[in-house]
Amino acid sequence: DSRFPPRSYLLLVVRLNVSRVALRLNKPDEAAELCSLIAEDNKPHRRNTIARRISSSLLRRSNSFSATSSALETAIAAYEHDIDRRSKWLSSVAEHYITGLIHEEKGEPKDYKEAWHHYNRLLSHARTKLDHRHVYICALLERRGAVLFEQRKLPCSMLSYLACLKILEHQQSNTGSNVFNKADLSRILYAIARVLHDKEEYHDALVLYQRALACQRALSAENGGRPSLDVITTLCNISRVHHLSGEIDAALAANREVLELATILVGGKMEHPFLIHRLKVEGNILVEAGRLEDAMRTFVEAARRCDSDDGRDRMMTAMVGGGTVGSSQEDADAGDSSVLSIRSASALAQITFFHPAAAAA
Repeated sequence: DSRFPPRSYLLLVVRLNVSRVALRLNKPDEAAELCSLIAEDNKPHRRNTIARRISSSLLRRSNSFSATSSALETAIAAYEHDIDRRSKWLSSVAEHYITGLIHEEKGEPKDYKEAWHHYNRLLSHARTKLDHRHVYICALLERRGAVLFEQRKLPCSMLSYLACLKILEHQQSNTGSNVFNKADLSRILYAIARVLHDKEEYHDALVLYQRALACQRALSAENGGRPSLDVITTLCNISRVHHLSGEIDAALAANREVLELATILVGGKMEHPFLIHRLKVEGNILVEAGRLEDAMRTFVEAARRCDSDDGRDRMMTAMVGGGTVGSSQEDADAGDSSVLSIRSASALAQITFFHPAAAAA
């Protein structure tokens, strides 16, 4: 039926959407195969054959209306041009954006470089076809910033994210525009904060983390107030930045909120590994602050929460393990709690999955 777009165009759209879904389902090979099919169908000789087929089909209809044939021919030409323009753009999206996502998903250094190359190619093309504040350009800048971050090219990543943020804020400033929402804004703000964090610009990182956190809390409130993983992750990083800045009380307060929200999120399972890990982080901070008695109590609480005898044994072995001078051993054996606290805190500070100052994902 010529009232609908041609079959070739519909097939292109379907393949592109299915390739995106395949990526979301962690099936990059299927997505790559679909992109190859799109590229094959978009070769110039194939595209010209399809265009001629569309034109002849529509002209057959126009011959039956001799009085309006000229107007119909003009409309047909415009229609063909529009279909061709859309097809070329969608083919470019498959060739560069989807392929870039496939490389990014693989996560190897050479793949990040390939992803960056594809995003740049499509970005250059988009800037000649679209407005510089178009949402597609915003999406490409975000992805380019992400791969540059993974390559540890932090200044370039920052520039890409800031350009993305500028477009996003411009779109949000337009009355009635609903292209972006709080989730998009919080994601970009968090990404910029992560770059600043890794650049050791802690004050600016904290400001951006707080802005991202405000958006995340608003989203959480809209969803019934249930704690979100995004809020917890951002609070973890806020705690780390406070810690690195020497703001011990603020670091501990943020970590305490992490523990409270995470406890709700895991359904009150006190032995959950993440909760135990955050207790260890709290103990590490207390050790560095010289509050060894508090650190000891925190580490003991972490040990109690281990859900197996083996886990508790490992922690307790670390707490009373060897490697100290004889006088300290004698004092500890005699029940000197301050010595035991020092040894326990120092040993347990080493058994953590991540350094407490490192940023979360």
